[in-house]
Amino acid sequence: MIPTHLSLVPVSPFQLAAIQAIASVEAKQDAGRSLPTYPYAKALFRSLNEGRGKITAMDIWSIDTSYNPRERQGSTKQRYIEALDVLISSRGERCPMPLPDSLVRTFFPETRLRHQERRYKRADLQADRQQRQQERTRLQKRRRYQTQVAQAEIELAFTTPSELAAWYKRQERQGIYDDELIGMVQAWGQRFTRLHRDAFYLGSPLWAIVKEMRGELESRSVIDQWLDTLMLPNKLAGKP
Repeated sequence: MIPTHLSLVPVSPFQLAAIQAIASVEAKQDAGRSLPTYPYAKALFRSLNEGRGKITAMDIWSIDTSYNPRERQGSTKQRYIEALDVLISSRGERCPMPLPDSLVRTFFPETRLRHQERRYKRADLQADRQQRQQERTRLQKRRRYQTQVAQAEIELAFTTPSELAAWYKRQERQGIYDDELIGMVQAWGQRFTRLHRDAFYLGSPLWAIVKEMRGELESRSVIDQWLDTLMLPNKLAGKP
């Protein structure tokens, strides 16, 4: 073992006691010697209280100043010693009640750092998963929206001027932006006769255009409506 004064990172008395306790117990195990109850905790306190055998409440208080059996929901000194045995034997990987988490840092700062790194890594992984999920959700919404825009254009191809207001109302309910619709409405308007198409090119919002033209669109003559239906794709006759 490297002496404390020669170590690259200074070792506190608590860290040194934990190292010595683990080494002592493992040496006995390797030698085939029987171990007492809570060997790690007892070896720890032997290092801390200069070999005194009995573990006192003051010994426990020396490593955790918040220790007070009367204020720890009935936790006894025995339970505290048992928990310390688990803490030392697990090299700080487990810190059961009634021990405070701060004892991991006290005895095994490197374990505490490793735990922090794990938490940071888990947090990063979770953030990455959330970001990927948000991106997938955004792309799914975008694909659904693009599908709705394409469907709107298909429906418009089979829409007559007198049906334009109803068609536009459906697209409004689906949340399709006017910028997506105005170009297809401009192209659509080229098919029909006696339709004031100039309104589609004035730069006004489509909702305002449709509102302004509602009277004209819904009061087209019977002849105009008949001609309008002939302009629909399913009404066009092929050349002989």
